[in-house]
Amino acid sequence: MGSYILKRLGEAVLVCFGISLITFLLLHVAGDPVQLLLSIEAKAEDAAVLRKSLGLDQPLFVQYGIFLKGLLRLDFGNSLFIRESALSLVMERFPATVQLTVAAMVIALLVAVPLGVVAAIRRYSLLDNLCTAFAVSGQAMPIFWLGLMLIILFAVQLRLLPASGRGTLWHLLMPAFTLGASLAPITMRMTRSKMLDILSADYIRTARAKGLREQIVLFRHALRNASIPIVTILGLQFGRLLGGAIVTEAVFAWPGLGTLALSAIRNFDYPLAQACILSMAFIIVIVNLGVDVLVGWLDPRVRFD
Repeated sequence: MGSYILKRLGEAVLVCFGISLITFLLLHVAGDPVQLLLSIEAKAEDAAVLRKSLGLDQPLFVQYGIFLKGLLRLDFGNSLFIRESALSLVMERFPATVQLTVAAMVIALLVAVPLGVVAAIRRYSLLDNLCTAFAVSGQAMPIFWLGLMLIILFAVQLRLLPASGRGTLWHLLMPAFTLGASLAPITMRMTRSKMLDILSADYIRTARAKGLREQIVLFRHALRNASIPIVTILGLQFGRLLGGAIVTEAVFAWPGLGTLALSAIRNFDYPLAQACILSMAFIIVIVNLGVDVLVGWLDPRVRFD
């Protein structure tokens, strides 16, 4: 187990290195922050002085080498516009994104797993068809559209929930539901599919033949084995969930990493954008590693090489 974790961490370092290189090149190709930092009346000499003070006059490979040296010390530099440490700005927004993502995942599981189990038990029934229709429509529904519809209904028309911002539990409900709606359909379909396979297995028939209660058969024997692919798919979908969090935060003005990253990219704020993107990449890598370890705990047949 220890050697496996060390191996995966080594792979994570390589992945983060590749992401840092791609991010660095794309940001520098996208635009020049000097044009935004200076006024329209600024002269070419002023632009040259500012570019030199920011180190943007050096070749790209030199700038990337400087960035890597700082990265080894967890120093992304200062934001070009906010004039504060990029890492400290990321850490300020990090709890908000984690809160939104975890809440969305909890909502998705609370909705998807029971529906998947019921759909498997009542196979080909009206309830099963309704659950399938829910899954298909949920996967086809754009996140931003659902968020806007919820704002119009619950914030504008009914005035039950705040339309934007972060503070109380009521501020969290609509963003978390919007983000969780993107994860629930695929989780529900996976739960239904695996439950159908497991309910026809020999050990389930044996458990029923022993006279075990149906609740014990379903939840202790069937659902636990079905949870292995569910946990795997959750890990794989976590990156998509973070991507959806960027859109959700923009719709609901949620002060998380998503809105910070969008602002940094829009302003060509290289240090801040790199800090946001690499932080998200690191979170995804760590979550995938945790999912692999959890699957090994749930399924004793899994062996770590």
